[in-house]
Amino acid sequence: MHFFLLFVLLVAPVTAVPGCQGGRDKDHRRKENCTAAGFTGVPAGLEPAAKVLLFPQNLFSSLSWSSFQIFTEIYEIDLTGNKVPELTPSSAAILPSLGVLRLGSNRLTSLPDGSFSACPALTELYLEGNAVVSLSDNTFSGLSKLEILDLSSNRIQVLPQLMLQPLAGIETLYIENNTVLTMPDDWFSPKEEVPYLFLSANPWACSCSLGYLRRYLDEYEFNVYVRMDHRHDRRFERVCDSPPRHKATAVLDLEESELCPPEPEHPIRRDGTKPMETVFKLTTTTPRATTTPQGNNHHPQGNTTTPRATPPPRATTTPPRATPPPPGQQPPPPGQQPPPPGQQPPPQGNTTPPGQQPPPPGQQPPPRATTTTPRATTTTPRATTTTPRATTPPPGNNHHNLILNYIFVFK
Repeated sequence: MHFFLLFVLLVAPVTAVPGCQGGRDKDHRRKENCTAAGFTGVPAGLEPAAKVLLFPQNLFSSLSWSSFQIFTEIYEIDLTGNKVPELTPSSAAILPSLGVLRLGSNRLTSLPDGSFSACPALTELYLEGNAVVSLSDNTFSGLSKLEILDLSSNRIQVLPQLMLQPLAGIETLYIENNTVLTMPDDWFSPKEEVPYLFLSANPWACSCSLGYLRRYLDEYEFNVYVRMDHRHDRRFERVCDSPPRHKATAVLDLEESELCPPEPEHPIRRDGTKPMETVFKLTTTTPRATTTPQGNNHHPQGNTTTPRATPPPRATTTPPRATPPPPGQQPPPPGQQPPPPGQQPPPQGNTTPPGQQPPPPGQQPPPRATTTTPRATTTTPRATTTTPRATTPPPGNNHHNLILNYIFVFK
C-alpha cells in the first residue's frame, strides 16, 4: 500500500503555480499548461526542467527573451492570443534549444531585422493572424533550420526579394490570405522546391510581373495546397484580382502571353501619365456662305468652301418709286408707254408756251421747239448675279405697272 502511494506521487504532475497544470506532451516532454490564466508575464515557481510552456489566451503585452532563460532545455513556447505588439532583436542566442515558437493572433505590425536571433534553432515559427504589413530581407536571418513558417492572415503587401535566402531548410510556407499582389522574379531560387506551399486568397495582379509565379506553378503545381478547412471557400482560391479583364480567373488558367500583352502605342510614362494625343474634333456644321464684294465677280476671295444655298429674295408688293422726268418734262399719262431713252415724249394736252395765243378750236397747234437736252446717264448699273423675282404689282394699278416696265426697259 505504501509502495502504491509513493508511485502515484512520483508520476503525478507537480503543480506549484495556481492556474497552471503540469503534464507531458505527445513526445513525452515535460510541459506547463497555463492557458487563459490571466498572466501578464512568466510566473515564478514553474518547474525549470519544463520543455514546453503553454501560455495561450493570456495578457502578455511584451516578449522578453531573458524571462525564459531559467528553462535551460526549453523546446516550445506558445503565446498564441496574447497582446504582444513587437519583438526586440537580441544580440545573443539566449534560447539556443527553442525549436517551436507560436505567436499567432497577437498585435504584431512589423518584424525588424534579426527579430528571432535569440532562438537560432527554431524549426517551426507561427505568426498567423497578426497585422504584419512589411517584412525585410533579414527578418528571418539566422534561421537556417526553420522548416515551417506561417505568415497567413496578415497584411503583407510585398514579399522581399531575398526573404527566403536564409531559410535553406524551409519545407512548409504559408503566405495565404494577405494582400500580396505579385511575386519577385527568382523568389524561390534559394529553395527551388518548397514541398508545401499555400498561396491562396491574395489579390494577385495578373500582369507581366506575375510571369515568374505562373512559370513556377507550371513546374511545381502539385506542391501548392489549400487547407482542408478552406477548400470550399472561394476566397482561398488562387485567382486574379486585377486587371478587370482577368478578375476571378485562376492564375493557372492564363497563358503567360495573356499576362503580358503587347504594349500599347502610347505607353504610360514612369510618372503615371500618358503622352499627349492630338484629337481632331469632327464637325458637321456647314460653313456660312462667303459674300463676294460688290462689283468684283471676276476675283473671288480665297475662301473655297462651298457656300450654303442663299434663299431667293422674298417677293415684295411695294411698287418701286417712279423715276422723276427731266426738268420741264411731264410724266406720261396713265395707260401710255414712256418713250425709249433718248427720245422725247409726245406733246400732251395744252402745250402752248407762255405769251402765245392758243390756236382756234379745231386747229392743231404748231409743234413746240424742244431745246432741252436730256441728261446723259453715266451711272453704270451694278453687276448682279441673282436673277430677281418679278415683282407682281397690285391689281388695278396700271400706272405703276407702266413705270415698272419703263424701269426694266431702261436697265
